[in-house]
Amino acid sequence: MLILNGKKINMERFPNHETKVKDFENDIVKKQNVLEFRYATDGDLITLMFVKKRLDEFNVPCTLFIWYMPYSRMDRKIEGDLYTLQYVCEFINWLNFAKVVVMEPHSGKTMQLLQRAKDIYPVKDWLSIVQKEVGFTEKDHVVFPDKGAAARYVSSDYANVCIMEKSRNPLTGKIGGMYLKEGNVNPGAKCIIIDDLCSRGGTFIAAANILKSLGAGEIYLLVSHCEENVFTGILLTEESPIDRVYTSTSIMSKEHPNISYMDVDVTNYVRQ
Repeated sequence: MLILNGKKINMERFPNHETKVKDFENDIVKKQNVLEFRYATDGDLITLMFVKKRLDEFNVPCTLFIWYMPYSRMDRKIEGDLYTLQYVCEFINWLNFAKVVVMEPHSGKTMQLLQRAKDIYPVKDWLSIVQKEVGFTEKDHVVFPDKGAAARYVSSDYANVCIMEKSRNPLTGKIGGMYLKEGNVNPGAKCIIIDDLCSRGGTFIAAANILKSLGAGEIYLLVSHCEENVFTGILLTEESPIDRVYTSTSIMSKEHPNISYMDVDVTNYVRQ
């Protein structure tokens, strides 16, 4: 889905699945335009090209806001696979936006490959909101499920931090082991696990189980992106050690009693 200056760009499909983009001339402004890109299928990349080429005909500046960077998992050359993140970034560079803003890019390689780009981390802004909602106190903990998450949010001033260490099977990607590397868990403490992306939630279930075994009370998950695959695991079931998930609508917006969707002020982040 594409949104230009707050208005959704309308599209239809021909019988052979070609995309018909409705003209959006009346929504174009002379100064800075903001185009929001919400990836759902590869066809959205073609639509992005159509829209940017139409904007170029008016010779107006435009910032691209990427809610979730597609192909960010394919961030290195692996034997037998294509380095698709590189190709997608080259495609976006070719479209020549005035600026590109990426919401929690998942891989640092994205920012190395994109031109005129900056990354933003709304989770840092959401944390205080979640803390207030759940009644967070000085005895409670912010938890990073691995060193990567800790490194991404290291600039934030968190007290009572816990950092997990984990290992994965290189063939299956499954977690081979996890333990609390840094910090202590106060008995009955509330814990907020912070990371960028949730799929089925295996990492977070493992982290939460460790926290519970060490005496933690309520446990919450705060992530920038959440895939619909979360509904295939136990993360949102009664078996889950996690009480609630806080996330954005960057990938999905399916309702569930244990999911809270956080607001993203696109205009504010673009202006920063």
